[in-house]
Amino acid sequence: MYGRSTNNQRIESWWGFLRKECVEFWLSLFDQIKAEGNFDGGYLDKNLVLFCFLGMIQDELDLVAEVWDSHVIRPSKNLMVPSGIPNVMFSVPELYDSENYMYLIDEEEFQLCQTNALYRDGMASDEDVYNLCIYIMAEQSLHMAKDEYEALDLYLELRQHINDIL
Repeated sequence: MYGRSTNNQRIESWWGFLRKECVEFWLSLFDQIKAEGNFDGGYLDKNLVLFCFLGMIQDELDLVAEVWDSHVIRPSKNLMVPSGIPNVMFSVPELYDSENYMYLIDEEEFQLCQTNALYRDGMASDEDVYNLCIYIMAEQSLHMAKDEYEALDLYLELRQHINDIL
């Protein structure tokens, strides 16, 4: 089958919104880095990308999700399709002739989930690469990036220093 399904319009809209508001910039930036020969897909480069960019990308994804969850879904001719603001629809389902489908779990189930969950620490990259980056930054008086372009400069600087060591 080819073409879009009319049943998938909402998810197609979401993916289009995500790409336009966030992903397109990052794809272009990483394509540029690769085209200029500053990314080879190796272990070091992947970890440097994580170290320099992941926090910013995650912040941007969180913001895009927040904006999306606050937008208005227009009413549809199909009465089975809900309309409204997703955050409000979730928080106050009674306003939409719906109900809260959440249910409480017992403490034992909660503890089991908490025990088996993996939590992110402040380190997105390999621990050794992370520590090396922190060391080089201290030695060279570099700081964590405040924007995408500073992150690119930091990536290139760290990559050069580490490759010089190797």
